[in-house]
Amino acid sequence: MPWTLQLALRQLFPPGRVFPAFAGVSILGVGLGVCALLVVQTVMNGFGEEHRLRIRESYGDVRIFSVAPIEHPEALARVLAADPAVVSSTPYAEGPALARSGDYSSVAFVRGIDPADRDLPARRYVFDGSLADLDDGRVVLGAGLARQLRVRVGDTIDLWSPALAERAERGRAPLPAELQVCAIIRTGFTEIDERAALIPLRRFRELWSLGDRAHGLILRVREPAAAETIASRLEAAHPAGRYIPWQAEKRNLLEAIRFEKTMLFFLMFIITLVASFSIGSSLFSSVIRRSREIGVLAALGARPSSVAAVFTAQGVLIGLLGTLLGFGLTFLILGGRDTILRAINALFGDGDMVGQMYQFSAVPLHYDAADFVLAAAFTLVTTALAGLVPALWAARRRPTDAMRDA
Repeated sequence: MPWTLQLALRQLFPPGRVFPAFAGVSILGVGLGVCALLVVQTVMNGFGEEHRLRIRESYGDVRIFSVAPIEHPEALARVLAADPAVVSSTPYAEGPALARSGDYSSVAFVRGIDPADRDLPARRYVFDGSLADLDDGRVVLGAGLARQLRVRVGDTIDLWSPALAERAERGRAPLPAELQVCAIIRTGFTEIDERAALIPLRRFRELWSLGDRAHGLILRVREPAAAETIASRLEAAHPAGRYIPWQAEKRNLLEAIRFEKTMLFFLMFIITLVASFSIGSSLFSSVIRRSREIGVLAALGARPSSVAAVFTAQGVLIGLLGTLLGFGLTFLILGGRDTILRAINALFGDGDMVGQMYQFSAVPLHYDAADFVLAAAFTLVTTALAGLVPALWAARRRPTDAMRDA
């Protein structure tokens, strides 16, 4: 071990002291700054990734949308499915309806789907019942909607579509569609869980008087990251409406999350900067206290660069240990995030703030190695610079001046 590093360790952690105050406070300050930075970045990554996932599951990788319903969508779906870049192509229809069960009612957002579609995302979120039982007389409900209607698997609900309401206005008094709940899905995304109702596309067409038309098609492609390029190519080859890639769905929301993450990164990094300034001032004090040692080192032939390396190494060591402490605190806090969130809701919130603001039933996380590397790099650079300034001041002192001022 170089003598400069050995001396830096002895000065930072003097023998005989269990926990030196200077080193402990400095490391804790850096660790808290790193922890705050990484907690914010990981949670914001989670919100962004979950929103992207829900967008792709709800709208597909590419959504074909038209102002008027698309005629003969099955034929277009077969043509698009033959493209090498497309995994599946499925027509869909959607619209609001009034759902009722006994004395309870709610507005449902109904989507007509192909029950035979193996790529249907809803299959992954069934927690009660079976989606395989879905037919013209059954319906799949979101967990929140089922709770509002007080129904379980096997119960029945009445569904009133706008087309049925129009017939009632004309004096025909149609009966609502009576559907049995065959499955309940829970995605963790409140926008879906509180409103979603899935029925076969054929049944949807009957209730909405669509004939053989559909509101659009959902495409799933082999390379979702290239959805924008694929959408442009397919739209030019098969113009049947607008081909909207998943990146364009709710673009403003995704951009807002990305911008918020960037701004929070710089705001949280200020905490680390404050800790670094504290380290710099403490090392200045250490240089003044150790003037005699600096003079002795210079008298023994230590080069100014070696003297500077001793104090620079202390700043780097504080940054390194603080970064490791920050990593540990990050995993600890994020591991208990649900307990912390419940405590915050109980003390300051009114209900589930995450569900109300971000539409998730729990705090989502997404660990990104780049964030950890970036946080560590920024922290080590700032703490090294914080130690470099007093180190250069110490290195410029002459042995006689250092001995005289000691």
